[in-house]
Amino acid sequence: MATCSVRWRSSGGRGEFEFVPSGALEDKQIELFLEDLNLAIPSEVYGIKAQGKPRLRKLESNNRKKLHLPQLVMSIARLPTPAREDLTHTVAFPLRTGSYVMDEMHFDIIEDDDTAIQLAPLWISIRNSDYRIDLQDRFAAIAADLANLDNIRAKHPELADAIERHGDAIYAAENSIAIQIASARVNELQEGIFGLSNAASATKLEEAFAKPPVDEEEIYGVEGRILTRIHVYKERDRGFAARAKRFYKAQNGGTLRCECCGMDPVAVYGPAGERCLEAHHRIPIEELQPDSITRVDEMAIICASCHRIIHSEKPCLVVEELAARLKG
Repeated sequence: MATCSVRWRSSGGRGEFEFVPSGALEDKQIELFLEDLNLAIPSEVYGIKAQGKPRLRKLESNNRKKLHLPQLVMSIARLPTPAREDLTHTVAFPLRTGSYVMDEMHFDIIEDDDTAIQLAPLWISIRNSDYRIDLQDRFAAIAADLANLDNIRAKHPELADAIERHGDAIYAAENSIAIQIASARVNELQEGIFGLSNAASATKLEEAFAKPPVDEEEIYGVEGRILTRIHVYKERDRGFAARAKRFYKAQNGGTLRCECCGMDPVAVYGPAGERCLEAHHRIPIEELQPDSITRVDEMAIICASCHRIIHSEKPCLVVEELAARLKG
């Protein structure tokens, strides 16, 4: 399937959005297709060549009740509203409204003709960060929340009402700032209940909230308690850890070593030594998107001792950072 991207570019102090390949969206009206929500939304945005450069424009350029394409997608995905200027050249997670700049948004091209194009959002990258957010995971999480409203309302009625209003704004199937306003309200209420997380799914947060506390919460405190539980419980998933070990063992000729200290526990302890190795998220807890499906290539295989040291600081040490310390 063909793909295209929309990228942020600095221009006159405020960012603009260009598209690549350069001819992909030129002179075409853009429609968004959201498979998990079974919905198509006219974006009221089109592609144009402006001074020879491929740029996006709103049909009603001065209408502030209409969102530009990236803001529309992120409001549907219940992400905080991005800034249009990169003033600080830094980013902090969890993301907050106006605290970050979208670097690139990637799409599948579903349908394409001479005047219109339908795009399915796949992922976005955040400027000044290597991290990508899987948009399809987020749309699936939002669909799950809408299907689970009665259970959410039983414990958090105000949050359930806000989720329903966000869903209603989406299913109106038009570009409207009402989606952005509803998204911000859901995020505000979730933060008040569960703490900072950038989660798209109240259902997932409630599941994590119900899990018993873990030792690492003492390091991260109240604001990170839910993210910490999600992070730690995913790492303790024996089935997933086993898949990660098989993946890396196949890549390394049948041998597994700790990626921090380099120990080969099988060489030291025999076949049972592999139990000393554990799976660890490379993604820092603050950057974790609770709804995203974790892939094995996002995990590191490290020994239990190094794993405890990594989780002994806030923020967590990066695998490469601890490896460099040990080598030093």
